[in-house]
Amino acid sequence: MNINELATFGDQRRMILDTIVRLNNGDIGVNHAMAFAANMKVLNESVQTEINWAKAAMAAKAAGHDFGKIVGMGQKRLGNGGDIP
Repeated sequence: MNINELATFGDQRRMILDTIVRLNNGDIGVNHAMAFAANMKVLNESVQTEINWAKAAMAAKAAGHDFGKIVGMGQKRLGNGGDIP
């Protein structure tokens, strides 16, 4: 899978599973798989930060503090493209 084909988190999960299968089949080495896992960890932390921000904004709004409309949450493409229309 090409990095420019990664448009959704479903694509990301598929790539993770493909990497596990490739490692199991001996197509890639352990070092390659470990580097891949480290990158996926960073991506996962980024997604978690976005989720935490959305939860905090909702809690603040419930308490009477409105940050305005949250725009673009979850819309950023994983590859080199722009926002999903």
